[in-house]
Amino acid sequence: MTLAQDLTARYQAGLREQSEPLAEEFAAAAEALEPLLKPDELERWAEIGVALSTRSLRSWEAASEFFRASPAVAKLLSYERMEHWATIGGWLSDSSPTVAATYLRVTPEVIEQLPPDPETDPGITGEGMFDTMPSRTDVERWVRGGERLNHSNWKSVALAALYFEYSARLLEQLTLDHLHELVDIIDLLSERSYQLATSCLEDSPALFATLEYPDRRPFLDFAKSLTKSSWADTRLLFERGPQLLKHIHAGERADFLMLAASVVQSSGRQGFPRFMETASALRLVPVAEHGTLIALANRLARRSPAAAMAFLRSSPVVLARLTAEQIPQWVETGARILFEDENIDGAEAYFRLESVRAEQVLSGLSARVELSDIGALLRMYAKALTGAPIAIRSTEDIVDRGIGWVQESMATTEGTSIFLPPFVGSFQDQRENFQAYKVFTTHQTGRIEFGAFGFAFGLAGAHAPATLGAREEALPPRERPALTEMERFYDLFEARGMIAALFTIVEDTRVDATVGREYGGIRPHLKRLQSFEADRRPDIRQLGLRSALAENLLRASLGRRDLMRWPAEHNQVLVDAVRALMVVEERGATVQDSAEVAAALYDIAAALPNVQGSYPDDAWEQPDSAMFGASGQMPVGDGADTDTDGQRPNEEMDFETPDQPEFRGDFKPELVQLLSMLKMQTGASGGSGQQLSREQVMELLQKSTEIGLSEMAEGQVAASVGEFLDNLEKEAAASAKAQQQDDDGEGGDGGGSDEGGSNDVRNEITWTLYDEWDFRASDYRPRWCRVGERLGEEGTLDYYEETLKRHHGLVTETRRQFEMMRPESFRRIKRLEDGEEIDLDRSIEFIVDRRAGVGPLAQVYWRRNKVERDVSVTFLMDMSASTDEEIEKHRPQERNSTADYQGDPRNYFQWLAARRAQYSPDPPKRIIDLEKESVVLIVEALEAIGDSYGIYGFSGYGRDNVEFHVIKDLDERFGDRVRKRIDKIQPVRSTRMGPAIRHTVAKMLAHDSKVKILILVSDGRPQDHGYGRDRTEKEYAVHDTHQALIEAKRAGIVPFLITVDKEGHDYMKQLCSDVGYEVVDDIEQLPRRLTSLYRVLAGG
Repeated sequence: MTLAQDLTARYQAGLREQSEPLAEEFAAAAEALEPLLKPDELERWAEIGVALSTRSLRSWEAASEFFRASPAVAKLLSYERMEHWATIGGWLSDSSPTVAATYLRVTPEVIEQLPPDPETDPGITGEGMFDTMPSRTDVERWVRGGERLNHSNWKSVALAALYFEYSARLLEQLTLDHLHELVDIIDLLSERSYQLATSCLEDSPALFATLEYPDRRPFLDFAKSLTKSSWADTRLLFERGPQLLKHIHAGERADFLMLAASVVQSSGRQGFPRFMETASALRLVPVAEHGTLIALANRLARRSPAAAMAFLRSSPVVLARLTAEQIPQWVETGARILFEDENIDGAEAYFRLESVRAEQVLSGLSARVELSDIGALLRMYAKALTGAPIAIRSTEDIVDRGIGWVQESMATTEGTSIFLPPFVGSFQDQRENFQAYKVFTTHQTGRIEFGAFGFAFGLAGAHAPATLGAREEALPPRERPALTEMERFYDLFEARGMIAALFTIVEDTRVDATVGREYGGIRPHLKRLQSFEADRRPDIRQLGLRSALAENLLRASLGRRDLMRWPAEHNQVLVDAVRALMVVEERGATVQDSAEVAAALYDIAAALPNVQGSYPDDAWEQPDSAMFGASGQMPVGDGADTDTDGQRPNEEMDFETPDQPEFRGDFKPELVQLLSMLKMQTGASGGSGQQLSREQVMELLQKSTEIGLSEMAEGQVAASVGEFLDNLEKEAAASAKAQQQDDDGEGGDGGGSDEGGSNDVRNEITWTLYDEWDFRASDYRPRWCRVGERLGEEGTLDYYEETLKRHHGLVTETRRQFEMMRPESFRRIKRLEDGEEIDLDRSIEFIVDRRAGVGPLAQVYWRRNKVERDVSVTFLMDMSASTDEEIEKHRPQERNSTADYQGDPRNYFQWLAARRAQYSPDPPKRIIDLEKESVVLIVEALEAIGDSYGIYGFSGYGRDNVEFHVIKDLDERFGDRVRKRIDKIQPVRSTRMGPAIRHTVAKMLAHDSKVKILILVSDGRPQDHGYGRDRTEKEYAVHDTHQALIEAKRAGIVPFLITVDKEGHDYMKQLCSDVGYEVVDDIEQLPRRLTSLYRVLAGG
């Protein structure tokens, strides 16, 4: 009998009492260990295992794993270390057999991942034996990680067991030091949520497998900082962190993570969102710049980690405007705010680009020019060119409308307004970029002014013979009439894309030539931009012959024939094409000439095989300019197709439309004509004119090359065209409505504004951006608030008339008092050098002074001058939700006594009902009702005196939606429409006073008067969503409102605040430290106080 069998027989009975499989596992292990251990070692092993199985009620589970793992462990550890391993299992089993069982089971896998013990003596263990045996210390360190997670409750036991379960996989990626840092994080999480701790531990092996080794320690440090400050975000970090870090330069990730750790320590719950935003922002920055940016950020982090991260978040925007060499200069200004001025809030706002100073420095360093800065100037420039107001808008506007224009970088026009890119930064000098904007504007103005959209079929041009009629007669009859003249023209040709491209080149050539003649001042800038665009054209040798012909014509139109390349054997083709193009450069050429020239060029191009690679690169030569001649000439022919290549192979390429030069932009004549027809149809009365059906319009759109549907599937085309048509109809309806308002004299400046959406939105709401004062940063947040001006809704006349009747006496009295404010017709003006009569008193003074040797001027005359009042006032009414509150007022008290009732007891309840009706109060009155009554009263008074006045209301929610309601504009005549709007003054939402005051000031500055007064009526302190750091902060809103009032004073306007808030004294002193204000304690006196205050302010 072997020793293994003897041991099995000895312990079998006891083991079976605990578990039948346990005895079998013991026998199998003993048999496997016999050749590996000495007899005494095997004896000792059996004793340890049996003892382990009896340590606690469920310790047999640990013993079972001990028996199973022992043969594998014996091959990896010396027996001494193996006993140590078993001893640890016993300790763990005392607190949790489950944890001990997991530990014992995974040990063989873990040993292979732990570093070998450098002190292992081969003389003792044997050469080549236990080479990978870890040190006792490392094993104990590994075990301590699990012990730390076990807090003697079932959740912590499961977490500790999971730690041992995942240890081998974790140690494939992490050192023991790293593993202990991970345990720190998991332990911290377990104090908050075992579920979250478990999830993070389960995610860890895959997480660290995706991180490069140098990034693991910084990642763990960051994760630990995050867990301490915002533990709930740790799971998000484990899920998204590696993906976010992947796009950061490998050599800079450690520094970035260290920076992020310092941010979360100081920012709390906001730290991780800032980390994600910053990592996402760096993804948009060239990797080569990461080192410089993070180094600059680390410098800022010494004083403000938040400012450092804000800088990195803003870096894509800053790099889009500055060169890499200019970035440190921009940062230096913010660093001075941070370190020298010691204004942390100001520095953080600077690097968030929420500071006017940041914008100013950026603009000063950047060569890029923003449309928002020069839009008004370009609008005046366009008006000077055309003699008519033309709106200048951002291309973002027309792209958002979804009516066929899709490129924000390309200038364009839809026939009435000009749309320009949001910025231009092609050149390294601001002046050159500004001149580029002028060229953009001039070209689009030229399209409108010189009739680029006015093609009419059948009209003759000034230079080219008419051939289009003959072309049409040669074709089969149309199934339906063409909707637009351009559709009829394009339908003459089989390849619509090619004729559209050629017509665009020809017409832009005509417009440029006309612009150069008519507007000489722009000529040098136009030539510079033409040359700049020509230098950026693609390699012409990679194109098919037809596409190459179009590209050569485009280069010729840009004045750069030296860049033309063409196979010499086809030189005559190129000569005919270029000379035809020169026809539209002659004085007097019209769009009709462009159409004829484009048709002739189409015939020339169609005769060429559109193949690539037919000629070697050296066959493409620069043609001699002399062969083109000095004047244009149409090619000889009857306009028919001259396709002589009878073997058109299948390898012919599709025609490739040349990219448009940026300064010329998108040209969509077919779409513009269709939109014009839809506008006329919408605005026509009595059904006059051609009525377009949706089916007709959809058919045209589906074949049009101007809206880019060719690559879509059939179902997608139908859906896309349907949506596109809906947008077109909305645009047409809005434009027709706007035109009708202009015709009725209701419109404003025909040029519109630089902000806003489509025309229907412009008529209802005009959006304007305003800065907002950040008192902590001591700077403005640029373009921070968006004010939407809209006409007030109209109700009925009943309210106004009833208010006049109800307050007839007060109205009459106020009107009489205001009429007394009218000035005398004439006023005596003294101290004049010339006048109607001599002023005796002044004459005596003059003689006395002269004799005394003072020698004053002889200002001894006077005359009477006619005097007129020149006062304008605006009333800005608070329409926030709080004005819906009822007013507290004293009601007559109902007497409870019934002693005076002496009638029939059966009639008592009738008597009681009548008595209660006698004492029933009037319907409750709200704050807004008193504001409306005040408006009625002040309107009647001002109409009596003749002062200019405007009435506005404001409310809204958030900085992007400050509502500004026009009840009566300053230049608007008083009438029934204004009376009806007063009826509809109602509470809305919040009170963001600053932008409302700034918008009112802007309207007053546009109105001409000597004395300007702004009276703001409110029921409480300013407050709104986002009007401060959080909901509890009140100082920010007060400071911004105060700054807006100061701005009004600087502009020569007299601001005055009236509040009906009884606690208004608490904040009004700060809000109006150097501005007049009054707290009306008795709110019912508001109408009287408002009129009397106006008399004082207006000099009555």
